[in-house]
Amino acid sequence: MSTLSHRALALQESAIRKLDATVVAQQGVHFHRLNIGQPDVPTPAPLLDALASFRPTVLGYGPSSGTAACREAAAGYFSRWSPGLRPADIAITQGGSEALSFALAVICDSGDDVLVPEPYYTNYNGFATLAGASVRPIPTTLKNGFALPPDDELDALVGPRTRALLFSNPGNPTGAVYGREDLARVVAWARRRGLWVIADEVYRQIWFDSAPTSVMELDGEQDHVIVVDSLSKTWSACGVRLGFLISQHADFMERVERLGQARLGPQPLAQAAAVAALHMPESYYVEVRGLYRRRVHGLYDAVAAIPGVRTHRPEGAFYLMAELPVDDADAFARWLVTDHRDQGESVVVAPGEGFYANPSAGKREVRLAAVLDEAYLVRAAAVLASGLKAYAAR
Repeated sequence: MSTLSHRALALQESAIRKLDATVVAQQGVHFHRLNIGQPDVPTPAPLLDALASFRPTVLGYGPSSGTAACREAAAGYFSRWSPGLRPADIAITQGGSEALSFALAVICDSGDDVLVPEPYYTNYNGFATLAGASVRPIPTTLKNGFALPPDDELDALVGPRTRALLFSNPGNPTGAVYGREDLARVVAWARRRGLWVIADEVYRQIWFDSAPTSVMELDGEQDHVIVVDSLSKTWSACGVRLGFLISQHADFMERVERLGQARLGPQPLAQAAAVAALHMPESYYVEVRGLYRRRVHGLYDAVAAIPGVRTHRPEGAFYLMAELPVDDADAFARWLVTDHRDQGESVVVAPGEGFYANPSAGKREVRLAAVLDEAYLVRAAAVLASGLKAYAAR
């Protein structure tokens, strides 16, 4: 009888999308969808104009690591954090997801593991599994704002097959921002331990009080640092599927080029949009930060006011983790979709257990995404509050 691979059987269901089919099956309900990081912010006009004016004679393959124009534009943009960055230090990928998959495939062998601060973006599990590796969690807690632990605690987590430290900054799902001192400490620690550092900086431009430090800004660390970025969030262009994989390690980038050759090339149309995005004025990023500051703070204030809920004010990105007064947040999230109605409305959340290596650690938590207008977010929090009250009274 035909069987599936152990790798396929080990793939985790997405905590973010697991309720999608159940939501679609419901009739006559307006759902406030806070489960997925799909902003409703209009994509900037220059990106749309670039897409509309793309009229090649032939829709041909592009270069494996991206067109010259896109890599040059990316080098110019990212040089604000790493002066002198070259187009050769950047590979264009089919979304940040492919960039992460490529990075793990190049540095990991079957049986290796990767250290990741927990809770973490749930798809890191899938990317690691496809590379034959596994996630080894670094516990962080809501109580201390998801701060990274000291070096001696990190030392205790390193095993004989540990290959890298992977984290997002600003954090998904935590909203935590790592400043220069903390980031320099852990990156230097990783270098001493012979570990790669993979920094997922997809939310780099979305911060509220203090800007996150990019690992590209740290002098003397370039040989073991890999950066991932994407058009999806900052430029509200999730559907373009355009990412960036950045490293000044020549051998690493040469192997990334070979992976790119194996899948041919990222689509030239998406790269035309990327060139437009990478030339947006600084005022655009200021506007984006202001918009998400209002949304995230409004959602936080509304959720923090719900009796029995514990949460942490995000410092960046557009998510927050919330501990709910329920025994099983996964069951509660499903009940919200199938049973709870507040004036014909309900809310979709991402169960917290999917953001942990040990699901029981997030048993009472959910992730909420501030991807709607502030008034809708406040209303969604009210529907969540009425749901918690009705759930307790069952």
